Amino acid sequence: MTALAEPAVKRAAGGGLPARRAVIRWAVRLYRREWRRQILMLILLAVAVAGSAFGVAATYNMSSTSDGKFGSAGHLLTFDASDPAQLAARIAATRQWYGATDEIGHRFAAVPGLFDPVDIRAQKPGGVYSTPMLALRQGRYPQGPNEIALTDKVAGTLKAAIGAPVSLDGKTRTMVGLIENPSDLNDEFAVVDPAAADPAQSVTVLVGGSVQNLQDFRQTLAGPVARESRPDLSRTSIALIVLALAAVGLLLVSLVAAAGFVVAAQRRLRQLGMLAAIGATQRHLRLVMLANGAVVGLIAGVAGTAAGIAAWLAVATTVETAAGHRIDRFDLPWTVLGLGIVLAFLTSTAAAWWPARAIARTPVLNALSARPAKPRPARRSALLAIILLAAGSAALWASGGTSPALLVGGALATAIGVLFVGPLAIRALAALRRLMPVPIRLALTDLVRYQARSGAALAAISLALGIAAAIVIGSAAAEYTAHREAGLGNLADSHLLVRIGEPAPVIPERTAQQSAALQAQADAITAALGGSSSVIPLDMAVVSSHTDRGGSGQPGHPAVELSIEIPGEEYLASYPLFVATPQILALNGIDPATIANDVDVLTFRTGRFQLSNIPMRDLVPVTKSIPKPDYASSPSSLITPAAMARHGWEAARVGWLIQADHPLTATQLNAVQDLAASSGLTVETRREEASLGSLRSGATGAGALLALAVLASTVGLIRSEAGNDLRSLTAMGAPGRIRRTLTAATAGALALLGAILGAAGAYLVLAGAYQNDLTVLQQVPGWHLAAIVVGIPLLATLAAWLLAGREPVVFARRVLD
Repeated sequence: MTALAEPAVKRAAGGGLPARRAVIRWAVRLYRREWRRQILMLILLAVAVAGSAFGVAATYNMSSTSDGKFGSAGHLLTFDASDPAQLAARIAATRQWYGATDEIGHRFAAVPGLFDPVDIRAQKPGGVYSTPMLALRQGRYPQGPNEIALTDKVAGTLKAAIGAPVSLDGKTRTMVGLIENPSDLNDEFAVVDPAAADPAQSVTVLVGGSVQNLQDFRQTLAGPVARESRPDLSRTSIALIVLALAAVGLLLVSLVAAAGFVVAAQRRLRQLGMLAAIGATQRHLRLVMLANGAVVGLIAGVAGTAAGIAAWLAVATTVETAAGHRIDRFDLPWTVLGLGIVLAFLTSTAAAWWPARAIARTPVLNALSARPAKPRPARRSALLAIILLAAGSAALWASGGTSPALLVGGALATAIGVLFVGPLAIRALAALRRLMPVPIRLALTDLVRYQARSGAALAAISLALGIAAAIVIGSAAAEYTAHREAGLGNLADSHLLVRIGEPAPVIPERTAQQSAALQAQADAITAALGGSSSVIPLDMAVVSSHTDRGGSGQPGHPAVELSIEIPGEEYLASYPLFVATPQILALNGIDPATIANDVDVLTFRTGRFQLSNIPMRDLVPVTKSIPKPDYASSPSSLITPAAMARHGWEAARVGWLIQADHPLTATQLNAVQDLAASSGLTVETRREEASLGSLRSGATGAGALLALAVLASTVGLIRSEAGNDLRSLTAMGAPGRIRRTLTAATAGALALLGAILGAAGAYLVLAGAYQNDLTVLQQVPGWHLAAIVVGIPLLATLAAWLLAGREPVVFARRVLD
């Protein structure tokens, strides 16, 4: 007997490569046949990818840099120009030390009627370092001593136009160009030809090199030198922020994809069961879902990234004012965006793995009957949530609020941990269903029954609203920090600060007639505002026993100033002292009864104090701390009448603080400026401060749209999977109100849980970032948070109620695939 011959070709287990190719072809054909069912999931993924791409582009371009002050240099030195010989020697030494330098001369010219002087810069266009600080918008740059270029606001203040004469700094020049600082659009100045400029009052020298090199050079210069170095927060930090944003965006993409693929897998359960019945292995079944995920991820990645870039290109020029600098629309992190497409593809494919694995393990009979899998115990996700939350909180705490790597890692771990609380939150809410009407009970039961897809959807909604809540809370904290450090701006929008000249070391003597005329002009300014206005006179203490001549050459008396030693510096910082009249005390909320008789000065500042600008020896005052005023230009350092009486000083009028009962209009401000200019007064008005209110509103709206889009997909899919219940209810005569209630309860429950979890996660992450100063988080942006936590669930419920009244076409049977 001869042995049987071995087959020439040994077929691999499960059919090998031919079987896998056949399964992939079947999966692609299935996707093409079901494209209408999957178009909503594809759109959602594309929207999520587009949002991530847009966020990366916006963050990369809208983040402010230090180019507006430093140009492309690493450091700047400021030299006093009062001694031309010393200035020339210092500039020569700087050039010799550094080689490449950029010098910008500054003269500060007073404008009649305005408190803030105009900075006239002798700046060379296209300098080695200063190129990012100067750009021409219209006309040309000045040439020769009789030409000047102005920024738009300065031109508007001086009522100047290109080709017209401009009187500034005692000279009349022709305006030949409109300029700007493209890296800081709030920088207002004038530029003249450096070769024909008047002597500067100070010179800024831009240099490169290391900080140690700058310190070594500083040791070679005698006398005080002001120096600054570019902050470390530059493109490197922006790149980290972009990376974190991209990671969060891809996490959102994966959650949306997971929610969609869970539903797609359940819809295909019977088809996959039939495929398993004819011999397909678990690997083949997984391959069907993975192929679907790869196709969807590739299409969504390319289309979403293209849409995000297109949206950024469309709005880039309109957000330059909010950003405070010019934006090159095509200056994008292309590598990050390209990586985003690859990661979107990989993320979508990976998101399909979870339902693919679950479907592949489903028994064939259960798959053929399309019976949903039994919900997994929520305690597993709760345990994982506790571990992630603990790890994330530990990383945030260890970061100290300063380590970018720990902050990003801790924030991601905390966010994912909050998302894993979702299944437990669904079960907790469903536990209350016994107290609710039957339709709501059915809706909550379906959320638990289809826990896989409802949990993934809840995670996506929580992340979308959590990002919006984090932006809202973080922007409010940033505004509070800025206001705490710099006040709410210089003045309120209803206030005017009228000065008799500028607070100077010498207050000129005035006759009674001169004082009366100035008071009349102040009254005229008050009357021009209309309505009811209050006027607070501002006085300074002067040494009446000593006569001096100020810059005007007019005899006057020295004004007492408060000087504070600056640690590590060779000079004192000086501040004007205003007389603590009852009106000013009331303005600052100070009770006169709380001021002891031996107190000389009331101030919020700290340090080693001296009373300076007095002919006798410097005096160390007895001080009392007062709250910091809300506005930076409000009288904040006060000298008590008791101190004036002890030293024999007198009060001299230096201005008035006018408080109108309404915000001042541009017409009123122009009229006030003309009145002040005609009488030798100067007027300080509110400078516009950057507000993050539009950012909060935009984040709230974007989060709402994304969350509602996820809800629309998920609720529709969950309700379609619960079609048997709906058909049974309809067959028994349930009216459209029942169907509407089912859908509205499902949407409202998911939106409410998502809003609560998202807001809680945002506060948890921000608490780690602001751990050194948690008081900033006490400034709750109430309206925007209310819109997220209350408004969006109500809107989702209402929209679901209005759109869910259609009666099912088929009652008695399930539609076969």
